[in-house]
Amino acid sequence: MASIEELKQRVDLHELADRLGLKRGRGGDKALYHSPQHEDKSPSLSIYQNHAKHGTGWRDHSADQGGSCIDLVIYARGGTVSDAIRFLHEAYGIPFDRPTTPADRREKSTVEFIADRCLAERALARDYLTGRGISDAAIDVATAARTLGFNDWTSSKAQPGEVGHGGPAAAFIVRTLNPGHVVAVDMRYLDPTSNGGVKTQTQGDKSGYGWTADVRRFDKAKRVIVVESAINALSIDTCSIPGTAAFALRGLANVDGIDFSFLRGKQVVICLDNDEPFAEGHPRAGHRPGPEAAWALYERLTSLNISAVMVDQSEWLADLADGEKARKPINDVNDYLQLRGPRELQRALEQYEPWLIAGMAGDDSRKGRPRIYLPSHDFAQYWRFRTRPDFTSYIAKMDRNEESGVETPVTTDLCGFRIASMSRVSVASSTSTMTGDADQAPTVYFAVSVQAPRHGPTLIRRVMMDDQLHNTDQWAKFGPIWAPAPFKRMVNILERGADLGARHAANFVGLAWRDGQLIVNEGPDCYFTEADKQCPYHNLSFPAGPVSDARRVLAAYQETFKQNAATIPLVWALGGHLKALLGFWPHMTVQADKGAGKSTLIKRLERTIAFTMFSGQSLQTEFRLLTSISHTSHPVGWEELSARRQDVIDKAVGLLQENYQYTVTRRGTDMTEYLLCAPVMLAGEDVPVKSLLGKLIRTSLTGKRGPMLPDDLPRFPLRQWLEFLAGLNKRDVLDQYRAIRERCLATCRASGADDGALRMVGNYAAVGLAWRYLCEFAGMDPSEGGFPRDLAAEMNSHIAETSADREPWVWILETVLSEIDGGNYKHPYTFDVVDGEFCILLRTGHVMDHIAHTGALRDKWNGLPVKSDRVFKRQLHHAGVVVGEKEVERRIYTRRVPYLTPISLDRLAGFGLHVSVREDLASDAVEQRGRA
Repeated sequence: MASIEELKQRVDLHELADRLGLKRGRGGDKALYHSPQHEDKSPSLSIYQNHAKHGTGWRDHSADQGGSCIDLVIYARGGTVSDAIRFLHEAYGIPFDRPTTPADRREKSTVEFIADRCLAERALARDYLTGRGISDAAIDVATAARTLGFNDWTSSKAQPGEVGHGGPAAAFIVRTLNPGHVVAVDMRYLDPTSNGGVKTQTQGDKSGYGWTADVRRFDKAKRVIVVESAINALSIDTCSIPGTAAFALRGLANVDGIDFSFLRGKQVVICLDNDEPFAEGHPRAGHRPGPEAAWALYERLTSLNISAVMVDQSEWLADLADGEKARKPINDVNDYLQLRGPRELQRALEQYEPWLIAGMAGDDSRKGRPRIYLPSHDFAQYWRFRTRPDFTSYIAKMDRNEESGVETPVTTDLCGFRIASMSRVSVASSTSTMTGDADQAPTVYFAVSVQAPRHGPTLIRRVMMDDQLHNTDQWAKFGPIWAPAPFKRMVNILERGADLGARHAANFVGLAWRDGQLIVNEGPDCYFTEADKQCPYHNLSFPAGPVSDARRVLAAYQETFKQNAATIPLVWALGGHLKALLGFWPHMTVQADKGAGKSTLIKRLERTIAFTMFSGQSLQTEFRLLTSISHTSHPVGWEELSARRQDVIDKAVGLLQENYQYTVTRRGTDMTEYLLCAPVMLAGEDVPVKSLLGKLIRTSLTGKRGPMLPDDLPRFPLRQWLEFLAGLNKRDVLDQYRAIRERCLATCRASGADDGALRMVGNYAAVGLAWRYLCEFAGMDPSEGGFPRDLAAEMNSHIAETSADREPWVWILETVLSEIDGGNYKHPYTFDVVDGEFCILLRTGHVMDHIAHTGALRDKWNGLPVKSDRVFKRQLHHAGVVVGEKEVERRIYTRRVPYLTPISLDRLAGFGLHVSVREDLASDAVEQRGRA
């Protein structure tokens, strides 16, 4: 377990108080808590952060009790120190097992040393920040969160006034949002002239990370205001807006450099710098860096289904002494704070742009180049449409006052939602998605993102085809439309902006190819026309976490069942995403007797990798089977397939044959596309998949059960695993696969002439390849836990036990011999000795006719992959069960029957096939055989 000192460092006392259910009094962040020990009218429990007297801890003044996080748990819940430590481990997901080696310890980076030095002098930053209008409360929060410091380093090589000399600077420590590692330190120099005129400088990573004063407050915030710099973020914190946090991009280049998925579920307000257009003669004349970056940020957020609005900066003009307004605008949030104060800044931040297209003004307030070009007939109507975050209005007319001449707009309700964007999306073809080949047949759709009151700040996205854009019935699915005619005019104007946010996409959940590059594609990254039908994971975001969790998960699965019986399905499931590199992936059967732990294991597997097991009840039709395996390489499961009707089993097996690699099919009047691709886990006591033996692997759980998986086992870091796979080279992967396959062939018990066995070896080699890459990803030795040995043993056992089940001729003869024993076979046959071997003589054409035209065998006939007597006969000869090279003729009762195929009964016995010999048909032959 973690030490008490480690827990003190990792546990935030305010958050712990929330988890313990302590009631907080009024007064915001500085409020006290009510005592958990007795009823009190006023709160009496204080929590301190770096207090001069009490340090970091808590104290209940009414009971004169206090201490650390351990003491607070005991005070609120009771119990011992051990109980409190266990509670903290479970509540915060801290692993119980401590590493035996100092592997997790690492040397501090240069950036971390700089951050520590800056934090030691952080009190010196206060004077500079208060001079910029920043409140003491905002400074205190950043200081307590260790995101604000002060740096007075100067270079001995550069003289004052030269670039790189340094000098006093406010330091903003940039941390990852989770787990809070230092990645950079941004310096803002108090006197830029001493540093050669350079105002800011960064140590560490500039791209990919933003800055916020307090991560804990950021996580709880419902609204996030995005600005350019840390000074601007602190300016917003100065306003103390409830439920609001500020996030600094640290430069406009980070609009494309940061993964903004952490903003999902929050309302985003964009307020970048209000830059003036570059003057004529400048290479970028007419461009405005701040607003144009805001447009790009808006498009990125909208593509992630994150609601974003822009602050209306048209009235950000500085006041002159006489009350008139100057032409010079206020440039950024901090300038506004210094000129107008925090209350006015708060009001300004709540004034959002009302225009239909974000960043595209409909009046004369526009500066520089427009975001899009609107023809005059569209621009003449554009100004009438006014939006709020989740509502749209329409100015029907302007009422003119006859006396004053003032025109007043008459606004009517248009629709109960806001169209955030309408973008053209080019979706890659299935072949390009699966192989990485150049796309010759992309499909163009239109992605519509809408904000409606019922979903809060999460955008609703639907994909429309070209002929659906002006169908109000399609739009009415988002919400009410009160004025259809103006609404259609609005959609017509929005068509002009279809290029805004236009993008290439791949309709695939997992590891896929897009524009020739491997990408990690999640459910929200796809553009399905009927998402809930086309992909079982259409809304899946892959679990993410520290890479160190991968080793812990694999080790736990190796322990829970002996001989790696549980690890094999986990490795198979994680390796399914290699299909984009290998071109195939086997299915899997999990067989176990009652009470062997199959259901328990599958449920834990679902939790570990966000895997879905479909019940047999949900797989009653071919369409439901099809929709469960479409557009993904993330595995799915089918429970108790053997309990379904035979026609359902046949259809299921047919689909599994097709999605061993991938197959495209289209269904419905709209010809909706389905890419059958997902690997399938088949679970049950008896999985009826004889015709699939060459396309699956297996694991058996019976008699191998060990200790249960721990309850605190983390999820596998699937997102990081897929990103690791996306960095692999396809040629290297194929070379690795060939090498592993050769090693598997060397240990295989089957002969090289057994084609079915060779395919099975290839399937197990693919799982071995997945294990090899998992070990590289998790930092494990490939031989750890004996996985390669147990996989090879399972492979050889599977090959040996199914040698007689892999060929269709075996299934056909098994059926016909059973019909002969039951007296249902009406075609002529007999028994005789041919070339010294006792044989059954029959016509292969009669065999196929009997199965095809017997009603009771109709389902078996439909499920047979071989329906021609010619192929059936060729397989008999290839298997070596036919005696001689020629067909024979015999008298059966009163008829001469030619073209009979003699099949040795002794050879059939080697395949587990037997038949009862009729004495009336074989008396002479039986007598001769007895004498022999």
